[in-house]
Amino acid sequence: MTRLYRIVSDRLDVYFNQALEKYLLDHVEEDSIILYLWQNEKTVVIGRNQDAYGECDVERLEKDGGHLARRISGGGAVYHDTGNLNFTFLANRKEYDVSSQNKVILDALKDLGIDAKRNGRNDLEIDGRKFSGHAYYNGKESCLHHGTLMLEVDEEALCRYLNVSYVKLHSKNVPSVRSRIINLKSVRPDLDIAMMKEALITSFEENYGSKSEVLSFDEDEVRKIEEGFADRDWYLGKKEEHEFEKERRFDWGVVKIRYDRNEDILTALDVYTDALYFDVSEKELKGLLNRRIKDIDMEGRSEQLKEIVDLLKEE
Repeated sequence: MTRLYRIVSDRLDVYFNQALEKYLLDHVEEDSIILYLWQNEKTVVIGRNQDAYGECDVERLEKDGGHLARRISGGGAVYHDTGNLNFTFLANRKEYDVSSQNKVILDALKDLGIDAKRNGRNDLEIDGRKFSGHAYYNGKESCLHHGTLMLEVDEEALCRYLNVSYVKLHSKNVPSVRSRIINLKSVRPDLDIAMMKEALITSFEENYGSKSEVLSFDEDEVRKIEEGFADRDWYLGKKEEHEFEKERRFDWGVVKIRYDRNEDILTALDVYTDALYFDVSEKELKGLLNRRIKDIDMEGRSEQLKEIVDLLKEE
Protein backbone atom coordinates (compact mmCIF):
# COMPACT_ATOMS: atom_id res chain seq x y z
CA MET A 1 0.00 0.00 0.00
CA THR A 2 1.24 3.47 -0.86
CA ARG A 3 2.21 5.54 2.15
CA LEU A 4 1.38 9.25 2.08
CA TYR A 5 3.42 11.99 3.71
CA ARG A 6 2.89 15.73 3.88
CA ILE A 7 5.12 18.60 4.87
CA VAL A 8 4.26 22.30 4.99
CA SER A 9 7.20 24.68 5.22
CA ASP A 10 6.88 27.60 7.62
CA ARG A 11 9.82 29.44 5.98
CA LEU A 12 9.56 32.09 3.26
CA ASP A 13 13.21 31.74 2.20
CA VAL A 14 13.48 30.35 -1.33
CA TYR A 15 16.93 28.84 -0.87
CA PHE A 16 15.91 26.94 2.26
CA ASN A 17 12.69 25.78 0.61
CA GLN A 18 14.54 24.61 -2.51
CA ALA A 19 17.02 22.76 -0.31
CA LEU A 20 14.22 21.07 1.62
CA GLU A 21 12.67 19.99 -1.68
CA LYS A 22 15.98 18.47 -2.81
CA TYR A 23 16.41 16.78 0.59
CA LEU A 24 12.94 15.22 0.24
CA LEU A 25 13.75 14.06 -3.29
CA ASP A 26 16.86 12.31 -1.98
CA HIS A 27 14.93 10.66 0.87
CA VAL A 28 11.76 9.37 -0.80
CA GLU A 29 10.97 5.95 0.60
CA GLU A 30 9.84 3.09 -1.59
CA ASP A 31 6.05 2.88 -2.10
CA SER A 32 5.50 6.41 -0.84
CA ILE A 33 4.40 9.84 -2.10
CA ILE A 34 5.17 13.18 -0.47
CA LEU A 35 3.11 16.36 -0.83
CA TYR A 36 5.24 19.40 0.02
CA LEU A 37 3.65 22.87 0.27
CA TRP A 38 5.75 26.04 0.49
CA GLN A 39 5.86 29.80 -0.13
CA ASN A 40 8.51 32.40 -0.90
CA GLU A 41 8.68 36.16 -0.48
CA LYS A 42 9.33 38.31 -3.58
CA THR A 43 11.30 35.83 -5.65
CA VAL A 44 11.91 35.06 -9.32
CA VAL A 45 12.67 31.40 -9.96
CA ILE A 46 14.16 30.48 -13.33
CA GLY A 47 14.45 27.10 -15.02
CA ARG A 48 17.69 25.15 -14.93
CA ASN A 49 18.69 26.06 -18.51
CA GLN A 50 17.60 29.70 -18.63
CA ASP A 51 19.58 32.93 -18.91
CA ALA A 52 19.13 34.76 -15.58
CA TYR A 53 19.68 38.24 -17.00
CA GLY A 54 17.49 37.59 -20.02
CA GLU A 55 14.56 36.31 -17.95
CA CYS A 56 14.69 38.72 -15.01
CA ASP A 57 15.54 42.32 -14.20
CA VAL A 58 18.05 41.09 -11.63
CA GLU A 59 19.27 44.52 -10.58
CA ARG A 60 15.77 45.87 -9.90
CA LEU A 61 14.67 42.69 -8.12
CA GLU A 62 17.66 42.71 -5.77
CA LYS A 63 17.45 46.48 -5.20
CA ASP A 64 13.83 45.97 -4.08
CA GLY A 65 14.90 43.27 -1.61
CA GLY A 66 13.86 40.32 -3.75
CA HIS A 67 15.72 37.14 -4.59
CA LEU A 68 16.63 35.27 -7.75
CA ALA A 69 16.73 31.47 -7.63
CA ARG A 70 17.39 28.68 -10.14
CA ARG A 71 15.53 25.35 -10.09
CA ILE A 72 16.94 21.91 -10.77
CA SER A 73 14.05 21.36 -13.21
CA GLY A 74 13.61 22.86 -16.66
CA GLY A 75 10.81 25.15 -17.80
CA GLY A 76 10.31 28.89 -17.66
CA ALA A 77 10.69 31.73 -15.18
CA VAL A 78 8.02 32.37 -12.55
CA TYR A 79 7.40 35.01 -9.89
CA HIS A 80 6.62 34.02 -6.29
CA ASP A 81 5.26 36.10 -3.44
CA THR A 82 3.08 35.30 -0.46
CA GLY A 83 -0.01 35.43 -2.68
CA ASN A 84 1.31 32.27 -4.35
CA LEU A 85 1.37 28.70 -3.01
CA ASN A 86 3.94 26.24 -4.34
CA PHE A 87 3.32 22.52 -4.38
CA THR A 88 5.67 19.60 -4.96
CA PHE A 89 4.83 15.93 -5.39
CA LEU A 90 7.79 13.62 -4.75
CA ALA A 91 7.70 9.88 -5.36
CA ASN A 92 9.77 6.93 -6.42
CA ARG A 93 9.46 6.06 -10.09
CA LYS A 94 6.86 3.35 -9.51
CA GLU A 95 4.46 5.66 -7.68
CA TYR A 96 5.12 8.80 -9.73
CA ASP A 97 2.25 9.69 -12.07
CA VAL A 98 1.73 13.25 -13.33
CA SER A 99 -1.91 12.69 -14.32
CA SER A 100 -2.80 11.47 -10.83
CA GLN A 101 -0.93 14.37 -9.26
CA ASN A 102 -2.71 16.91 -11.46
CA LYS A 103 -6.01 15.32 -10.46
CA VAL A 104 -5.21 16.05 -6.81
CA ILE A 105 -4.93 19.76 -7.65
CA LEU A 106 -7.94 19.90 -9.96
CA ASP A 107 -10.14 18.02 -7.47
CA ALA A 108 -9.03 20.35 -4.67
CA LEU A 109 -10.05 23.33 -6.79
CA LYS A 110 -13.34 21.68 -7.71
CA ASP A 111 -14.10 21.19 -4.01
CA LEU A 112 -13.48 24.93 -3.62
CA GLY A 113 -15.97 25.66 -6.40
CA ILE A 114 -13.35 26.47 -9.04
CA ASP A 115 -13.53 24.77 -12.44
CA ALA A 116 -10.04 24.49 -13.95
CA LYS A 117 -8.39 22.36 -16.59
CA ARG A 118 -4.96 21.23 -17.69
CA ASN A 119 -3.65 22.76 -20.90
CA GLY A 120 -0.66 21.29 -22.70
CA ARG A 121 2.16 19.72 -20.73
CA ASN A 122 2.55 22.11 -17.85
CA ASP A 123 -0.23 24.67 -17.33
CA LEU A 124 -3.49 24.76 -15.41
CA GLU A 125 -5.98 27.33 -16.64
CA ILE A 126 -9.38 28.90 -16.09
CA ASP A 127 -11.12 30.09 -19.26
CA GLY A 128 -7.81 30.07 -21.11
CA ARG A 129 -5.92 32.07 -18.48
CA LYS A 130 -3.06 30.49 -16.56
CA PHE A 131 -2.85 30.34 -12.77
CA SER A 132 -0.46 27.41 -12.40
CA GLY A 133 2.74 26.47 -14.23
CA HIS A 134 4.45 23.12 -13.65
CA ALA A 135 7.91 21.62 -14.10
CA TYR A 136 9.38 18.14 -13.59
CA TYR A 137 12.63 16.49 -12.58
CA ASN A 138 13.62 12.85 -12.89
CA GLY A 139 16.28 11.64 -10.49
CA LYS A 140 17.93 8.23 -10.45
CA GLU A 141 15.32 6.59 -8.24
CA SER A 142 12.76 9.31 -7.53
CA CYS A 143 11.02 12.15 -9.36
CA LEU A 144 9.37 15.43 -8.55
CA HIS A 145 6.52 17.45 -10.04
CA HIS A 146 6.27 21.00 -8.77
CA GLY A 147 4.51 24.21 -9.63
CA THR A 148 2.77 27.41 -8.63
CA LEU A 149 -0.80 28.21 -7.60
CA MET A 150 -1.55 31.92 -7.99
CA LEU A 151 -4.12 33.05 -5.44
CA GLU A 152 -3.35 36.74 -5.05
CA VAL A 153 0.00 37.35 -6.71
CA ASP A 154 1.05 40.97 -7.24
CA GLU A 155 0.66 41.18 -11.02
CA GLU A 156 2.45 44.53 -11.26
CA ALA A 157 5.51 43.06 -9.52
CA LEU A 158 5.39 39.98 -11.73
CA CYS A 159 5.48 42.17 -14.85
CA ARG A 160 8.13 44.45 -13.34
CA TYR A 161 10.66 41.72 -12.63
CA LEU A 162 10.06 39.18 -15.41
CA ASN A 163 11.35 39.76 -18.94
CA VAL A 164 8.98 37.66 -21.01
CA SER A 165 10.10 36.77 -24.52
CA TYR A 166 8.15 38.33 -27.38
CA VAL A 167 8.60 35.04 -29.24
CA LYS A 168 6.84 33.21 -26.41
CA LEU A 169 3.95 35.67 -26.15
CA HIS A 170 3.53 35.77 -29.93
CA SER A 171 3.40 31.96 -30.12
CA LYS A 172 0.47 31.99 -27.65
CA ASN A 173 -1.21 34.86 -29.50
CA VAL A 174 -1.52 37.03 -26.38
CA PRO A 175 -0.61 40.74 -26.17
CA SER A 176 0.89 40.72 -22.66
CA VAL A 177 1.65 38.60 -19.62
CA ARG A 178 -1.16 40.18 -17.61
CA SER A 179 -3.73 39.22 -20.23
CA ARG A 180 -2.51 35.61 -20.01
CA ILE A 181 -2.67 35.06 -16.21
CA ILE A 182 -5.40 34.95 -13.56
CA ASN A 183 -5.44 34.91 -9.78
CA LEU A 184 -7.72 32.33 -8.14
CA LYS A 185 -9.14 34.96 -5.78
CA SER A 186 -10.67 36.70 -8.77
CA VAL A 187 -12.81 33.57 -9.16
CA ARG A 188 -13.43 32.99 -5.45
CA PRO A 189 -12.75 36.21 -3.48
CA ASP A 190 -12.79 34.59 -0.01
CA LEU A 191 -10.13 32.02 -0.92
CA ASP A 192 -6.95 32.17 1.14
CA ILE A 193 -3.72 30.21 1.46
CA ALA A 194 -4.89 28.22 4.49
CA MET A 195 -8.03 27.08 2.61
CA MET A 196 -5.96 26.10 -0.40
CA LYS A 197 -3.52 24.08 1.71
CA GLU A 198 -6.33 22.26 3.48
CA ALA A 199 -8.11 21.48 0.20
CA LEU A 200 -4.90 20.10 -1.35
CA ILE A 201 -4.13 17.84 1.62
CA THR A 202 -7.72 16.55 1.71
CA SER A 203 -7.71 15.88 -2.05
CA PHE A 204 -4.29 14.20 -1.78
CA GLU A 205 -5.62 11.77 0.83
CA GLU A 206 -8.91 11.15 -0.98
CA ASN A 207 -7.26 10.49 -4.34
CA TYR A 208 -4.75 8.02 -2.91
CA GLY A 209 -7.15 6.44 -0.42
CA SER A 210 -5.32 6.88 2.89
CA LYS A 211 -4.35 9.40 5.53
CA SER A 212 -1.05 11.25 5.27
CA GLU A 213 1.57 11.53 7.97
CA VAL A 214 3.51 14.68 8.79
CA LEU A 215 7.10 14.22 7.65
CA SER A 216 10.13 15.40 9.61
CA PHE A 217 13.55 16.30 8.20
CA ASP A 218 17.18 16.82 9.21
CA GLU A 219 17.66 20.60 9.28
CA ASP A 220 21.46 20.40 9.38
CA GLU A 221 21.47 18.37 6.17
CA VAL A 222 19.01 20.78 4.54
CA ARG A 223 21.25 23.71 5.48
CA LYS A 224 24.18 22.08 3.72
CA ILE A 225 22.12 21.66 0.55
CA GLU A 226 20.93 25.26 0.88
CA GLU A 227 24.46 26.55 0.34
CA GLY A 228 24.39 25.31 -3.26
CA PHE A 229 21.06 26.96 -4.11
CA ALA A 230 22.16 30.25 -2.50
CA ASP A 231 25.43 30.34 -4.47
CA ARG A 232 25.33 33.27 -6.93
CA ASP A 233 27.35 31.29 -9.45
CA TRP A 234 24.52 28.72 -9.50
CA TYR A 235 21.52 31.01 -9.83
CA LEU A 236 23.07 33.77 -11.94
CA GLY A 237 25.15 31.58 -14.25
CA LYS A 238 27.61 33.13 -16.69
CA LYS A 239 27.19 36.58 -18.18
CA GLU A 240 29.17 36.82 -21.37
CA GLU A 241 28.88 39.21 -24.28
CA HIS A 242 28.50 37.69 -27.74
CA GLU A 243 28.31 39.27 -31.18
CA PHE A 244 25.27 37.36 -32.46
CA GLU A 245 21.94 36.33 -30.95
CA LYS A 246 18.94 34.39 -32.30
CA GLU A 247 15.73 33.20 -30.70
CA ARG A 248 13.17 30.68 -31.94
CA ARG A 249 10.26 28.69 -30.55
CA PHE A 250 10.33 24.98 -31.34
CA ASP A 251 7.77 22.35 -30.36
CA TRP A 252 9.84 21.56 -27.26
CA GLY A 253 10.45 25.13 -26.07
CA VAL A 254 11.82 28.60 -26.74
CA VAL A 255 15.56 28.60 -27.51
CA LYS A 256 17.92 31.55 -27.40
CA ILE A 257 21.44 31.17 -28.79
CA ARG A 258 24.27 33.65 -28.35
CA TYR A 259 27.44 33.04 -30.29
CA ASP A 260 30.60 34.37 -31.90
CA ARG A 261 32.16 33.36 -35.18
CA ASN A 262 35.33 34.10 -37.08
CA GLU A 263 34.07 34.21 -40.64
CA ASP A 264 32.23 30.82 -40.73
CA ILE A 265 34.08 29.24 -37.80
CA LEU A 266 31.99 28.98 -34.62
CA THR A 267 34.18 30.26 -31.77
CA ALA A 268 31.73 30.58 -28.85
CA LEU A 269 28.19 29.38 -28.14
CA ASP A 270 25.73 29.67 -25.25
CA VAL A 271 22.28 28.06 -25.43
CA TYR A 272 19.35 28.94 -23.15
CA THR A 273 15.90 27.36 -23.15
CA ASP A 274 12.66 27.07 -21.21
CA ALA A 275 12.22 23.48 -22.42
CA LEU A 276 10.79 21.19 -19.76
CA TYR A 277 13.34 18.57 -20.82
CA PHE A 278 16.60 19.53 -22.53
CA ASP A 279 18.75 16.61 -23.64
CA VAL A 280 21.73 18.49 -25.12
CA SER A 281 24.83 18.28 -22.93
CA GLU A 282 27.50 20.93 -22.42
CA LYS A 283 29.97 18.49 -23.96
CA GLU A 284 27.89 18.26 -27.16
CA LEU A 285 27.72 22.05 -27.43
CA LYS A 286 31.47 22.41 -26.92
CA GLY A 287 31.94 19.83 -29.66
CA LEU A 288 30.47 22.32 -32.15
CA LEU A 289 33.17 24.90 -31.53
CA ASN A 290 36.05 25.64 -33.89
CA ARG A 291 34.16 24.10 -36.81
CA ARG A 292 32.65 25.65 -39.92
CA ILE A 293 28.97 26.20 -39.12
CA LYS A 294 27.79 25.12 -42.56
CA ASP A 295 29.77 21.87 -42.34
CA ILE A 296 28.53 20.68 -38.92
CA ASP A 297 27.18 17.14 -39.41
CA MET A 298 24.10 16.28 -37.37
CA GLU A 299 23.70 12.63 -38.31
CA GLY A 300 22.76 10.58 -35.26
CA ARG A 301 22.25 13.65 -33.05
CA SER A 302 19.16 14.49 -31.00
CA GLU A 303 16.33 16.49 -32.55
CA GLN A 304 16.97 19.36 -30.16
CA LEU A 305 20.63 19.63 -31.14
CA LYS A 306 19.74 19.39 -34.85
CA GLU A 307 17.33 22.30 -34.54
CA ILE A 308 19.87 24.40 -32.63
CA VAL A 309 22.41 23.84 -35.41
CA ASP A 310 19.80 24.61 -38.07
CA LEU A 311 19.19 27.92 -36.27
CA LEU A 312 22.93 28.62 -36.30
CA LYS A 313 23.06 27.97 -40.03
CA GLU A 314 20.21 30.33 -40.89
CA GLU A 315 21.28 33.59 -42.51
